[in-house]
Amino acid sequence: MIITIDGPAGSGKSSVAKSLAQKLNVYYLNTGLLYRAVAFAWLKFDPKFEKVNNIKDIDLSFIKNIEYRYVDKNPNIFYESKNITGQLLNNVLSQVASILSANLEIRKRLLDLQRNVAKKYDIVCEGRDCGSVIFPNADYKFYLTASLDVRAKRILGDKMRGDPELTFEKVKVELEVRDQRDKNRSVAPLVVPENAIIVDNSGISEKETILLFLLKIKI
Repeated sequence: MIITIDGPAGSGKSSVAKSLAQKLNVYYLNTGLLYRAVAFAWLKFDPKFEKVNNIKDIDLSFIKNIEYRYVDKNPNIFYESKNITGQLLNNVLSQVASILSANLEIRKRLLDLQRNVAKKYDIVCEGRDCGSVIFPNADYKFYLTASLDVRAKRILGDKMRGDPELTFEKVKVELEVRDQRDKNRSVAPLVVPENAIIVDNSGISEKETILLFLLKIKI
């Protein structure tokens, strides 16, 4: 079984997908972690992010050193055999990952990795093109969204993001820029997947959101 949850940043995709997977006793596939891992590796050799316009000329073989593993059913990312999961939630990586994810070659290199996970496990997958590109034939597709202010508050309140300089206005501006980039990019843009169930959780709790999902899933 494959369940996809697409939607913009801050809509609660990750926490909902993780909780939903636990309730259904399946595996949680966090595609965003993979792109953050690419961003993490990229900044190792381009710390000032100056070479992003020359991706064609850059050897992307480092991506093969990224592994997606489950540890006690929890997704973990390894790079060059080291677990880097705890280093991937920094807000800087979010912006870098968003820019790099628009590159077709990078997306191609991660596509098989993601699909191979679904060949081994029943999954709940979340991201920005899960139901439209990665798993267009998923058993259930959802599009989770929320207002800009609600999403900004959630990100600001996420202590795991590790950026003490974040402000509400800064997060809002970054979200607006990221939304436009994700929706208008030529490669795998953020869209509502065909036949997806749209859930706006601006005014409801995570528990209520998960209940809405469960009511739509027949197992």
